[in-house]
Amino acid sequence: MSWSEFYLIVSGLITLVLLIIAFPFLRNKNHAKRDSLSNTQIIRQRLLELEREVKEGLISEIDKRQAVDELKIALVDESAFTAKKTGTAPLVLIVGGLIALICGAVVYSQVNQMSQVKRSTDAIAALPQLSQQLANGNANSLTQQDIADLALAIRQRLRDDPSDDTGWMYLGRLMLSIGQEVQAIEAIDRATVLAPANSGHKITLAQALMTTGDVNNLQRAQAILNGLLANTPDNDNLALMMAVVSAQVGDLAQTKRYYAQVKDKLPNGSDMQQRLTVRIAELEARASDMAQLTGSTDGSTDGNMLAPGESSNMPDTALSEPSKVKTGFTINVELSEEAKVKAPKEGFLIVFAQDALSENRMPAAVVKMPIGAMPAVVTLSNKNAMMPQYTLGSLSDITITARLSIDGDVSISSGEWQGSTSAQVKQGQMPELTVIINKEL
Repeated sequence: MSWSEFYLIVSGLITLVLLIIAFPFLRNKNHAKRDSLSNTQIIRQRLLELEREVKEGLISEIDKRQAVDELKIALVDESAFTAKKTGTAPLVLIVGGLIALICGAVVYSQVNQMSQVKRSTDAIAALPQLSQQLANGNANSLTQQDIADLALAIRQRLRDDPSDDTGWMYLGRLMLSIGQEVQAIEAIDRATVLAPANSGHKITLAQALMTTGDVNNLQRAQAILNGLLANTPDNDNLALMMAVVSAQVGDLAQTKRYYAQVKDKLPNGSDMQQRLTVRIAELEARASDMAQLTGSTDGSTDGNMLAPGESSNMPDTALSEPSKVKTGFTINVELSEEAKVKAPKEGFLIVFAQDALSENRMPAAVVKMPIGAMPAVVTLSNKNAMMPQYTLGSLSDITITARLSIDGDVSISSGEWQGSTSAQVKQGQMPELTVIINKEL
């Protein structure tokens, strides 16, 4: 709706209100005129009757004059009353109209959503520029107001055209840029369903699934990339993504296959090259240990494939070698002065570690316990890994976060508090760290 249409509708409503107010007064005025004409006709008829009665000798001339005088007095009184009554109608009408306008203006000023309407209009006008900025990967330069305006404009666009796959993709990228992985995946999923032939949508969906670190999402991303690579096997970007996601889920064969395709094209000594090399060595070692534990006679990996999620069934003894058990941190969790007052007193204390050098947000180790007395001491080590193949010992630089959660979910909820610190993993050591919870989410 344009502003001109809005103003036209408002003007029409005001006119209708004025007509409703004026109608009773106009109606009463017409009634007064009709009553006045009726009374005049009655008096004239009565005068004729008096003339006839005098001629017939029913009344005398004196009685006639007396009756005529009474009729004249009644007519004068009626005229004066009518003039007085109709003379005040315009004043009442004007006063009533002014009161109605003032009341309407006051009520409208209190309940109107003009600021939100203007914000929505401005956001829609800025949509092309902000969308281009988001598509170019410059989401980090967007302010909180830009993000809110962009989300509002995209949702308005999708409400008008829910089959717009580009709009759903923009919404998914926006949600992904602010860390809302669940909403991002839902939006990108919708775009993929609307445009199943668009490989770019599928690549973005795979990237979104990889950022969650969830095993099921990682396996789904692996399946999507498998389908894309079946059509374009020489695509090195897809091959690198496949190597990374396969390494995350512990698929040794796929990791080696696709890393071999791209390793010569990676810069020598790059972080990605080092990580994949270390990861392959770790998976091979785990496969060898597993073969020995299951009674293998030669103890070699010899082409054996470690299927996704297979290492999660590894006996505890494989994870309890001294060097791994001792790798971790002893964490002192403290509250800032503000957090002592405002932070939730009931719920859960969640302490988790994430890789500080990659976009993978999956925790390498997590400890969750009911909120108790503060400060608290928490031990975070390889034993607290969510996946046997992804532990603190496999990382070098990490970010440790302590969060007071209301519902016990790792995802962020309003009203929760957290604090973070960075650290370097030292194999075989358990250094002491302090994390101060000082930020409201």
